Amino acid sequence: MIKTNKTQSKILVTGGRFNPSTSVIRALHAAGARVDASDPWKLSPALHSNAVDVLHATPSPSKEPIAFTKTVAEIVRERQIDMIIPTFEEGFFLSRYVELLPVKLFAPSFNTLEKLHNKYRFSQLCYELGISIPETYAATDQNELHENIKKFDRYVARPSFSRGGVEFLTNFGPRAGEFSIDDCTPTSDNPWLVQPYLEGEDACSFSIVQDGEVLVHCAYKPTIPSIGGWSVQFTSVEDFGSFDVASKFAKKFNITGFISFDYRQTKDCLMLIECNPRLSAGGFLTPLDWISEALLNKSHKIRIVEPGRAAQYDPYLIDPHFVNIPPKKLLRELLTKPDALMKPDDVLPGIYFFITRRHFSSIAKKEHVSFCHAIYEDNTWNGSLLPEL
Repeated sequence: MIKTNKTQSKILVTGGRFNPSTSVIRALHAAGARVDASDPWKLSPALHSNAVDVLHATPSPSKEPIAFTKTVAEIVRERQIDMIIPTFEEGFFLSRYVELLPVKLFAPSFNTLEKLHNKYRFSQLCYELGISIPETYAATDQNELHENIKKFDRYVARPSFSRGGVEFLTNFGPRAGEFSIDDCTPTSDNPWLVQPYLEGEDACSFSIVQDGEVLVHCAYKPTIPSIGGWSVQFTSVEDFGSFDVASKFAKKFNITGFISFDYRQTKDCLMLIECNPRLSAGGFLTPLDWISEALLNKSHKIRIVEPGRAAQYDPYLIDPHFVNIPPKKLLRELLTKPDALMKPDDVLPGIYFFITRRHFSSIAKKEHVSFCHAIYEDNTWNGSLLPEL
């Protein structure tokens, strides 16, 4: 461990259950920072990286948002933390109660987060900024949802507040019939978006932003998706216009924080699908020194990740419940692409990933919910009204 000194940055990284948080922790440690990490699940992979000085278990952000924020504030005071870096949706709760925090939070304002995270409000922002998105309708109840899906021969619908394709209603493609209208619960607080089903390839971007300026940007594609729709293997690609999109939003809201976008490339055009105002898998494809310099404000040079960098989650890749690929291709990918979490000098995140996957897979099976719901349910915000202090 690096010994603390007066000039050493002391950082708390929250959301240790979210796999890409490991990339941020490793980057900060490599830059000489003292890194603490937290999550309600004490066996979270990132918490057990050898780059972590002290790990902390906290209350659930979604179930006890004020208690969670107060616990983080207490950690900050006890550990003399200089900055808090949230990596997943726990950052929304910290931003909502930011006045409780005694140091800088590396995240946008709660008002900005709500606009970007709410898929319906985000679609309206895209229209205002002249950014191409699919034709979009909102449904606040099942009857309205039923009427809106009639507008398209092939449709897709999902909640305004959702992530990872957990809830996905469609009549076309590999996930057709996975959900029925009876499974959907649109409300005025969390309406469902209805859009045409677009055939094409998925694409993503990840950015680190300071004071409205994109300092680090990575365009990438999910080269092997999971059965549930999220990415198991991801590879950086040439920028396809995503830097300009990220810059527009960064400047409009004067963002400081992580911001990620999902796209669909059809044969005719590129469509922006959604914004995830948080860290994403692109963090694993970004050089560690670029991450640390952008976070610690030690560089104002714009850096674009080169194409061809790849990473993957081996435990998901070998599990037929998540990915179903031919054995020869599976072996080739395992031998030629690096695992995102298991590193020769830092193996524990990979080991705890297996433990975490097994634990939450068991919960998902027992409670008859998706794996993504089981693992992230107590760390996410569904748009519901948060309590006042």
